[in-house]
Amino acid sequence: MATSRRVRRRPATTFAEQAIALAWGTWVELGVSGWTATHREWAIDPEPLIVFTAFLADQDPRLRDEATDWCTRNWQYVSKTRLKNLARDQPQDVRDAFGVLAATVGAHAGVTWPYASEPRRFTVTGRSASPQLDQPSMVWLRLRAMFGLGARTEILRFFLAQESGRASAASISAATNYTKRNVAEECEALTQAGVLSVKPVGNRHYYSLAKRSALQAFVGSIPANQPNWTAVLNVARQLVDLEAQSASSTTRTFAVKVRKTIDEMEADLDELEIDPPSSDIRGEELWPAIRSLGTETLGAWSLGRWHHPQRKEGAGGSTVRRIS
Repeated sequence: MATSRRVRRRPATTFAEQAIALAWGTWVELGVSGWTATHREWAIDPEPLIVFTAFLADQDPRLRDEATDWCTRNWQYVSKTRLKNLARDQPQDVRDAFGVLAATVGAHAGVTWPYASEPRRFTVTGRSASPQLDQPSMVWLRLRAMFGLGARTEILRFFLAQESGRASAASISAATNYTKRNVAEECEALTQAGVLSVKPVGNRHYYSLAKRSALQAFVGSIPANQPNWTAVLNVARQLVDLEAQSASSTTRTFAVKVRKTIDEMEADLDELEIDPPSSDIRGEELWPAIRSLGTETLGAWSLGRWHHPQRKEGAGGSTVRRIS
């Protein structure tokens, strides 16, 4: 088993340090040899984390190596389809960094991951363990162990992460990173099996879980926090990038960059039900505003805390139950 070494570390203060702490906390849950676990109450999603770790590779080589070690040992839990679609939507520099990680895993595990380029020099550490699937944080990997990798499992995951309601094949497709046709076929099969129920509305079919309590009982414990990891890690990456640019930009040009980043973050913040800084804030006031938002979000996430600094009007509760 992987060991969690209890080492006193100074608090993470920069966005880069907080992003690294967030990544370490989630990787330790998966079985990486690292610091004390901090995200036991979070349902961990491996594919966004793998892509995000590639982005952080140069900032923490040990994180990069231990995550690579885990991937070479546990690649069977990872969806190539989701990796492909998630990496495709990232900036070119992140996609390039992921390509190196993918090639390195492939060279040592004999698997082919999307966007693989040239492997870097790497020696397997052997310190990572297989994920402990009975833990609440491993619920999505446990679901894959039960039903296999593929659209059917991600559809079940989608509905378990929703408190209630129906969804079309198109909306499920967007959330699960599988094609609409693939999702529609699997939803039909699950409906015939009695797992989903369907309600036709016009020329669309809307699906929902037919026996939620039975499925939940079978799958086992689900932790309180089920965040959209794609949105969480997109926000974290953009905060890290913005912080890095702050040291080399003039006040005027940096204000333009901050406003552009806020606009780019808006969809992810909306998905996480977090309000961006007010559009009335301009110029030199933008950076302090985004630093405050980052401290209250990324700062909390890095410690394993889920926190909404600014809830959208009408939003209730404190747990995000959407996936991507």
